[in-house]
Amino acid sequence: MMRRRALALGILGLVACGCFPGGGAPAKGRARVIPCRRATSKIVIDGKLDEAAWENARPVDDFAIPPTGAKPRHPTSARLLWDDQFLYLGVVMEDFDVTAVKKDHDAWLWEDDVCELFLKPSTVDHHYYELQVTPLGTTLDLLIPRRGAGTFDRWKTWEAGIKAAIAISGTLNDWHDQDKGWVVEAAIPLAAFAPDTHKPQLGDHWRFAVCRYDYSVYLDEGRELSSSARLSKLNFHWFEDYDILEFSE
Repeated sequence: MMRRRALALGILGLVACGCFPGGGAPAKGRARVIPCRRATSKIVIDGKLDEAAWENARPVDDFAIPPTGAKPRHPTSARLLWDDQFLYLGVVMEDFDVTAVKKDHDAWLWEDDVCELFLKPSTVDHHYYELQVTPLGTTLDLLIPRRGAGTFDRWKTWEAGIKAAIAISGTLNDWHDQDKGWVVEAAIPLAAFAPDTHKPQLGDHWRFAVCRYDYSVYLDEGRELSSSARLSKLNFHWFEDYDILEFSE
């Protein structure tokens, strides 16, 4: 109970202090360079995001609805870190109606509330990666060798070995009450990207986007899609518009 109260206060605090700004967003087509800083302390994957390393991570908190760039009703803040073994993802999401029912790995998780991470390590090679986590902790991971070259089922044989933990402030799958939100904390083994992608080195650039499917009885359309990247199409796979993740100290 104390953990849920702390999470609720954290989400409300982010909104109140303006950590989800409505202005200052980059123009469409202009990729930002976001530092992915090296974790300065051990990260325990427990959904709390309370390690000192997360304080040093660069927040990305101006998510937008593609392709208009409108501000989402339910804001999101994402952070990424790395060390010699893992790429870490921490995402705090405001959500008044947290829902997820799918329990099978590599199911169609975009039919639930879901947090998605897209990674495209090379601007020359065609392949890219998609990873998803729901409020149930259910995961999906895809290695897509070329966009449009096959359906979802063709690419789900790749296993990232993602470790994920969830914290929910509210009641999962009960639309009668109003929730506060949920948090994803995840670690992706860098070894999983081999042999198609070399292990990142200091100064390397990968294209990336953190995206959300948000289903809610409190949304006019019942669903809201948002992304950290300024996508010119309503397509989370449109990596031409992804931002740049720079592996840094």
